[in-house]
Amino acid sequence: MSGAYRILYGDIHNHNALGYGVGSLERSIDVARTHLDFFAFTGHSSWHDMVPMEGGREAHWQKGFDRLKAGWPGVQRLIADANRDGEFAAFLGFEWHSSHFGDQCVVFPDDHQPICLAQDIHELRRFCATKCALMIPHHLAYPSGVRGVNWEVFDPACTPVVEIFSEHGNSEDDRGPFPFFNHSMGGRVTANTVRAALARGLQFGFVASSDSHSGFPGAYGEGLMAALCTELDRASILEAIHARRTYALTGDRIAVDLDVDGQPMGARLDCGHKVQMRYAVEGRDEVDVVEVIQDGHVVHRSHPPAQVDACAGGPFQVRLEWGWGPWGDLALERIADWEFQITIEGGRLLRHFPCLQSGPFDEARRHRFQRAGEQGLQVQSYSSRRGAYRQNPNQSVVLEVDGDAATRFELRVIRPAPSHFSTTAGALANGSMFCPTGPFPKESCLWHRLLPCAATRIEDRVTLDVPAGERSSVYLRVRQHNGHMAWASPVFLHRA
Repeated sequence: MSGAYRILYGDIHNHNALGYGVGSLERSIDVARTHLDFFAFTGHSSWHDMVPMEGGREAHWQKGFDRLKAGWPGVQRLIADANRDGEFAAFLGFEWHSSHFGDQCVVFPDDHQPICLAQDIHELRRFCATKCALMIPHHLAYPSGVRGVNWEVFDPACTPVVEIFSEHGNSEDDRGPFPFFNHSMGGRVTANTVRAALARGLQFGFVASSDSHSGFPGAYGEGLMAALCTELDRASILEAIHARRTYALTGDRIAVDLDVDGQPMGARLDCGHKVQMRYAVEGRDEVDVVEVIQDGHVVHRSHPPAQVDACAGGPFQVRLEWGWGPWGDLALERIADWEFQITIEGGRLLRHFPCLQSGPFDEARRHRFQRAGEQGLQVQSYSSRRGAYRQNPNQSVVLEVDGDAATRFELRVIRPAPSHFSTTAGALANGSMFCPTGPFPKESCLWHRLLPCAATRIEDRVTLDVPAGERSSVYLRVRQHNGHMAWASPVFLHRA
């Protein structure tokens, strides 16, 4: 990351048993600390315009609201105790439901705040203004009237950003990847998408969060946000959000750096008839394409080199994935505990990036990663098909390694069954390696094919025309070969 900012990763919309999810808040905090820089707990609080449902099923929601109200004193205490400037930032919040106005996540800058049981969005906004709290709409693209966004009442005063992606799916447009199908509120409605709102001239930045109901903030594949900050503390994170120096991620921690005429993502810019955008993207998988989108149209595309020598020297990335194994049809579904050590010989481990799924739910188990200097990583984990998000039971970690073709990877598995696997960077450059812990259908690991950094990084510049007499928006969209994506907050241009 160039300039004065560092990238912090977080989740500011997630749930547990203090609402109508599962898991303790203590677990949520511990999970967040394991692999995030910041998080906000946003327990389910109220639904003022909920209508009675067949069989009294509205009780499911009401019981969740009652649990949050009863537990609110403890929530305030735990969040306040979890915050550590320079180490980890924890925010207090709640989620307000509305059929007509759309759901909103309220995130406070300070500890020990009350829940607001507002009867309309205007009352909620007045409350947030007095508390200097964020008010962030989510699962935007659902139909109006069933908790989709209501752009007619959008006001940027407390809403500098909107949630473009979560476990519900992708609200950028109605035909993009990650459609809405996990819940019963319907598919994506064109008029409620981000693209439609930008076309109306509304201005906001992008974030993503998991909306996980499994007490697992930052769940891989369910949504993650990045903020460009000067420090790791609440004030710096909130300043970045208000300035819209944020971007949305599906899961992989793609690094995005961009500016338009020297101004960062989220900026408002008075300019002439042309501007220059510069960007640098660093993926955690092979990058398929980086697209510049101006006023709803793709105006520029960048691709990585067609062929790259995977072991030409310099850093490379390799992903280790573990899980698979028995499934319910064989009556063998179980939670498998994992313990293993990765040792790197003839190379150096520079960084590692956990990719942790929310399932299976377990109150006691945790994922742990401990560096062994520059030569390896010790991992404690667990996996199962039980409760797997979108049917994926696996966990993974991406390693960034400085080495060459002779660099050797030793994988010593203690659990679920003792086993040892050895390979080299040169071998992984030619193909993946299957590592079973026992005969079919036991759990297994997979070393994915190695990727040189040239395949995961793109830098480019593009000159953009600015329409006369109009406001224009331009943002960056990144897609990796494995399907993971990033959306950088728009820069808003005004031709002076």
